[in-house]
Amino acid sequence: MPNQMTLNPLVLVKFALWIIVVIVATILLLRRKVTSKVRLAFLIGGVLVFGFVFGFLIPGGLNPNPVSSLRTLLATVLVKHQLVLPVTAMLVILLLIVWVSNKSICGWGCQLGLLQDLLHRAGLPKQCPESIEGWKPPFWLSNSVRIVAFVALVAGLVASGLDWIGLIDPFQLFSFNFTLGIVLFSAGVLIASLFIYRPWCRFLCPFGLLGWLVEQVSLFRPRINREACKECQLCVKACPTNAMADFYAGKKIHADCFACGACIEACPREDALGWRMKPG
Repeated sequence: MPNQMTLNPLVLVKFALWIIVVIVATILLLRRKVTSKVRLAFLIGGVLVFGFVFGFLIPGGLNPNPVSSLRTLLATVLVKHQLVLPVTAMLVILLLIVWVSNKSICGWGCQLGLLQDLLHRAGLPKQCPESIEGWKPPFWLSNSVRIVAFVALVAGLVASGLDWIGLIDPFQLFSFNFTLGIVLFSAGVLIASLFIYRPWCRFLCPFGLLGWLVEQVSLFRPRINREACKECQLCVKACPTNAMADFYAGKKIHADCFACGACIEACPREDALGWRMKPG
């Protein structure tokens, strides 16, 4: 997210729309209104509006996304030894959204995340539309790769000012700003999305790693009422990541939860599972 992008009023418009969508999504999750059809509508709308519409309106491939805010902050601090307040403020706001309502900004606002999610649904077995199937990589594997990728990003910036994401940035798809590296890498991500839920987000995204740390203490997330739970584990099966398995097992550290609502939709008892704050 280069500095000049913060001067474009459309960037502020997009951030405002992000906040509105996250608020609406959180309300829908709270009320158990996130069905597969509702989710699909938000995915398609988000890809079109946050991705291609803003990609067209904001020139030069500068359409904001959560990753670019972190990359720009790292670049200005580590390479230029400066702290750009607008970019810092935007990143802080995005992380605050994660803290309030888990990874809802990734699950409902990030254009690349939405496109991966949409493609994964297109690749689902038709005989089981109620669940999100595919290969669920072990969290230790996906997060280990993501940590290495983040370290490589920081090391590259410190050593030579090299931002490896800039060479293959899949977000440039939405601005039709192509290089051979971007085309090849983006094609790989999109094809992988048919079989793996959000491969970029879980294996490589630097904001995803930072957001994962914040979401461990998020206010709203899937919470189980053990007294009402019948231990059918339909929520675990419906979850596209390993997050619900971790919640179900009561682990203190859980895998990425993208606030998709699939677990809540799958639960047959309204009082057993919900998008709630931790009881006082």
